[in-house]
Parts: sequence; C-alpha cells; structure tokens
Amino acid sequence: MSDMGIINISKDELDSMQIKKYDDNDKPKIWIQNGILYKKDIHNTIKRNKEDFEILNECEELINCVFPKDMFFVDGKYVGYTTPYYEKFKSLNFRMYKNKYTINQKKKIMRKIVKLLMKLNKYDIVHADLNTSNVICNGKDVKLIDFDRIKVRENEDELIYKWRLKEQIYYLNIILFTVLLDVDLIRISNDEYKEFVDEMSFTNEFKQYLLNSSSSKQEEIPKELLEYIDDIKRKDIVNGKELVKALRL
Repeated sequence: MSDMGIINISKDELDSMQIKKYDDNDKPKIWIQNGILYKKDIHNTIKRNKEDFEILNECEELINCVFPKDMFFVDGKYVGYTTPYYEKFKSLNFRMYKNKYTINQKKKIMRKIVKLLMKLNKYDIVHADLNTSNVICNGKDVKLIDFDRIKVRENEDELIYKWRLKEQIYYLNIILFTVLLDVDLIRISNDEYKEFVDEMSFTNEFKQYLLNSSSSKQEEIPKELLEYIDDIKRKDIVNGKELVKALRL
C-alpha cells in the first residue's frame, strides 16, 4: 500500500490556477493546472477515508475509478485532494448531447458502465453520488469520478449501506437510459420512471428488474443486466425517445 502524497501550495499559487467549477456560494471549489485537478474536500471525506483510498488506488480492477491521489494544503491548511484531469473525457450529460453514437457504440458504453459498478460493489463500496455528471466518457471508455461521498461497507451502518446500494442501482439504470436515448433523465421522478419503464418495449424480465430498482427491491446488479443490454433493439430506442416526448421528461 502506498501512502497518499501531500502537496503544499500557497494561496497565490492556488489563485493562479484555472477555476473549473464554483460551489453554491459562488466560491471556487475545483481548479485545474498542468493536467491535475484540485478539489475542495468540503466534508473531509478524503481525510476520513484516507487508508481506504490508498488501498483502492492500487487495485487494478478499479483503474477506471478516479480516486483521490494526493491531499493538498494551502499555506499549511488542509483544503482538499487531487486527481488526474482527463481533458478529453466529458460527463455523460454533456457527451450524449454532443455526439451521435450508433446503437452498438451505445451498448458498449452501457456495458462498460455496468461492469465498472459491478467491480466497485465487489469491493463493498458505494459511490453514493452516482449521476450523469460523475460518469465521464471519451466515446470509447468510461471513468467514474467524484468519490466525495463514498460509502465503505465496513465503515458504515449496515442498513444505511444497503439503502445506498439500492439507490445506486436505481441511478445506474437512469444513467443507462441517458446513454441509450441521448437525454439526461437524472431528474426524472420515481412515478415518471415507473410509467416510462412500464411503456418501454423491453422484455418482461428486463422491465421487472428496472421496476424492482425503483422500489428498493434490487440489492445487487444482476449479471443478466449485460444480457438485457445486448438484446436492446433499434425499435426500443425509437420507442424510448417517443415516450420521453410524450411524458415530457
């Protein structure tokens, strides 16, 4: 296990960096410089889970999970963490609007997302903030970012951990729909989701899995999900896009 590094910078050095994102109070929270992303650790998540991240960073199976690499201090005060910055990768809620992918390309992206979440769950980890902004893609590969709210099973109450896991599976399905239909459905309500799934032209088994996830009945990602994705037809995409318009999603 390799220890997380420590980077010390001055306030002037921080102020000279490119600001990538602001928080709700209009203050910088993400900076970019020389291919490195600097992010505030607002909830001290990285400090609390430091040893876990040190272990996870050495796990080859999770190489596409962009875990915190180093902690950074500004004038001696802990501020946050760094990760590599993948300039050519864009978040799904941007990428799917800007590109036209074939059905086979979409299926490959969807399968990669599912497999990545399966690997993460295998290590008893829940991302806990899964959404279309935190999955980035370059058209061929995908990466999972922003582990600020990570839940490690051995550190959490078991009931809370299981609830978070079920929640993650539900949001995984919404992300898959985003890829499939070129529309960000992350704000879809639970009732809208159920109506949408019920009207989709999927197999009954696939639809039952999707509905189970919306009712907190799905405790793991089934291996059959990869088969369901493989079986998606062009007519399913057409049907889905028509439903999005009809339901005003």
